[in-house]
Amino acid sequence: MPDNFRKNPGDEEQYKFDAYAHAVTTITEQHRLVHDGMYFMASGKQTGLTNGGTMEFLVSPPAGCVPHIQTMVLNFGRGDVDFEAYEGPTITDNGTPITAQNVNRNSSVTPALNLYASPTTTDDGSMEFQLWVPPTATGTGQSANGIEGLGNANEWVLAPEVPWLIRITNNSGSTIDWSYQFAWYEVSYEH
Repeated sequence: MPDNFRKNPGDEEQYKFDAYAHAVTTITEQHRLVHDGMYFMASGKQTGLTNGGTMEFLVSPPAGCVPHIQTMVLNFGRGDVDFEAYEGPTITDNGTPITAQNVNRNSSVTPALNLYASPTTTDDGSMEFQLWVPPTATGTGQSANGIEGLGNANEWVLAPEVPWLIRITNNSGSTIDWSYQFAWYEVSYEH
């Protein structure tokens, strides 16, 4: 039996084995990132997006920041909405900062990734991702999972200092309300 194994959960020494089942205790990578204070989230509700209107977000990783976008979920009051993501836009004004939170509320680490609403651009950049949220027969709401990779299989790893423009266009025929949720983790390596 290893020296660090203890049957009594009150022992002061760090466990490497579960004290009750005698099994190696592991957690998922995402769970570890949350515990390490490296996992962040931003969310919000937008109201009054008129028919034909657009809403844009700027996702701006600074030098040394390699964000791994794991979730980008959008919910709409009605369908027939276009979602487009452009890499490398030309930005003349960042817009209004969006507050992001560390999901580990015991951590003092703040996200390096910068998010903004309503940036000003002179060039969209290269379109890299597009989704269409179709209308429904009843006119009720729709959801779009731009990215929803809660494991390792489905995430976008952004390059430092390369901005992204996210554009939402309402083609529903009505004014809509909608919400967004972005979740990501940040690491310092670039591969």
